[in-house]
Amino acid sequence: MEGRYDEAERIYLSLHQKNKQDEEVLYLLGVLCCDLGIYASACRFIDAALQISPQFPEALQQLGAALLGQARLDLDADQLDQAEAGLTRALNLFPNDAQVLLALGRLALQRGDSASAETLLTRALQQLGDQADGLNWLGLACLRQKKFVNAEQALRRVLALQPELNQARNNLGLALYEQGKLEAARACFADALERDAGYAHARMNLANTLRIMGRPADARDQLETVLNEHPNSSEALNNLGTVLQDLGMAGQARDCLRRALALAPQKPQIRWNLALSQLLLGEYEEGWANYEARWEGCANLIGAYDKPADLAWRGEDLTGKRLLLWAEQGFGDTIQFIRFAERLAQQGATVIAEVQPELRELLSHALGVDTAVARGQPLPPYDWHCPLMSLPHWLGATLDDSLSPDAYLHAAPDKAAYWRQQLAGSPGKKIGLTWAGKSRLQNAELAAVDARRSIRLTQLEPLLQNTHCSFFSLQKGEPAAEAHGTSLPLRDFSAEWQDFADTAAFIANLDLVITVDTAVAHLAGALGKPVWLLNRH
Repeated sequence: MEGRYDEAERIYLSLHQKNKQDEEVLYLLGVLCCDLGIYASACRFIDAALQISPQFPEALQQLGAALLGQARLDLDADQLDQAEAGLTRALNLFPNDAQVLLALGRLALQRGDSASAETLLTRALQQLGDQADGLNWLGLACLRQKKFVNAEQALRRVLALQPELNQARNNLGLALYEQGKLEAARACFADALERDAGYAHARMNLANTLRIMGRPADARDQLETVLNEHPNSSEALNNLGTVLQDLGMAGQARDCLRRALALAPQKPQIRWNLALSQLLLGEYEEGWANYEARWEGCANLIGAYDKPADLAWRGEDLTGKRLLLWAEQGFGDTIQFIRFAERLAQQGATVIAEVQPELRELLSHALGVDTAVARGQPLPPYDWHCPLMSLPHWLGATLDDSLSPDAYLHAAPDKAAYWRQQLAGSPGKKIGLTWAGKSRLQNAELAAVDARRSIRLTQLEPLLQNTHCSFFSLQKGEPAAEAHGTSLPLRDFSAEWQDFADTAAFIANLDLVITVDTAVAHLAGALGKPVWLLNRH
């Protein structure tokens, strides 16, 4: 076959030398170059033919094929600008051509424009039907946009067409994982590894799934297998670091994450995970500095920094300045870190706190806070701002710092007096109970954290049999229903509480709070009440 192409090339070039204005010869040279995969040369020959004879339908059709062929080569080589130029020209020639739309969808995906990729690929597939490459790219575009159900549908169609396409199987596992279908995701990754034991990304995804399923030791085994083959994989080292944290091995986790960061210092997720290990170990100076990577390193905080960067406070003199502190994460985090307001006020700042609406009334009376504003309401003028959880870094907080008195929040006296009267007849020690954190099913990892920290009310039954104490529910949300209609000796006044100020007034009259890791623990501690924290491990 190769000899026949060579012979054809000699004939066409000979004819072209005799008559360089023969559009048929130029066209045939273009066809030959297309057949040989020399698309750039094909475009030049066909363009020359069209200059001589602009209304040459076969040449126009072949030019579209040549432009598309060259664009695919450019996409393979990641030459995206060149690919875009060729595909734009092809689309102008054939405005609704399915193959051109398919290539443009791939281009958009490689540029990171998943929304445009989805639109273009959908248009192409409406004409092509079930086409494996297009469906695979569509699944990836949906996955990147967090359209996990759509991604699952597309990727299942891919695998029905091409079961051997292991990348689609790995991506399907990710779509299932993000929907919380952990066992199905685990099986998907395991299937991918059955087909290709060296598929490192599938093994790392399997490890992450096992970790979220509460199997950190199995996850560790998978990651160590990856590292045996790829000892300098920063991704595997980062993932292993998080698994070691789960196993309670904070020192080893820190060392592992330091190795990962040395290999990939530009990756904020590694720095963020390292910060968590360092803070667990009490290495505050470096830990809080690395915690600043959370805005890019923590998936749940990406895009959450919504204040002007030029007014970010980084330790400047606060004398006579108005400093805005703003809540960035959960209720418990806001309660825990508002303690620093007093220290800032002592440095001469007028402290404004922007907090969740449910906390506004309570925190308006926090030590050091001048004004509390509910998130979403207009803010007063300010000179500087700082997210609450950056304060330990910029204030240079240490483990031994005495940052505030035992209690830095106080219940409103009138509300506390009301509950004192209501509870006056309760015998023995008055104990408040919380058994479940807020459920966050929208995120597989957070949902797993919630599952680890939460228990069922029935698990506290032995405690509730103590007749020398009075027990009260502090539980809010759906788990609070577990206390309704039960024969357990547990009183529930939570329907009367509108916000955390009401809850604080109730807790002020208790002797002890027993709780899982949730906002109630921070609230009781901030009020100076004894707290027994149920260990999630």
